[in-house]
Parts: sequence; C-alpha cells; structure tokens
Amino acid sequence: MDFIDLLGWTATILLLIGYYLNAKKYIYSWIIWMAGNSIMLIYALLIQSNSLAFLSIVLVFLNIFGWHSWRKPKE
Repeated sequence: MDFIDLLGWTATILLLIGYYLNAKKYIYSWIIWMAGNSIMLIYALLIQSNSLAFLSIVLVFLNIFGWHSWRKPKE
C-alpha cells in the first residue's frame, strides 16, 4: 500500500468515525469530519480528482457551519 492509498483510507476511516459520533450527537464529530474532509481534499488533489476536491472543500465549510451551529446556546 502506497502513501496515497493510505491517505485515502485514513480519510475514509475518519469520515466514518465522524458519522458515528454525529449519530451519537457528540459535538466533536464535526472536528473529526473536518479532519477527514481535509485529508480527503489532499488525497483528491494528489489523484487529480477535481470533483472530489470540490466536494471536500464544500464539506469542510459545512463542517465548520455545523460545528458553530451546535456550539450556539439553545434559545
């Protein structure tokens, strides 16, 4: 397994852990997702997949938005 494959699998595992933690309603799931999507962005750039890179950028922004939304006090 080369470095690029390892990077892709690391991102995938982090994203799956993020999904699980989000289902359990842990706020730090957003941080795990952000890390996974950031690694996936690097992976996408290395394999020259523009669509995956674009998706990763959008998801990082959604992760930031979700994290900020969950941090707000409930009214």
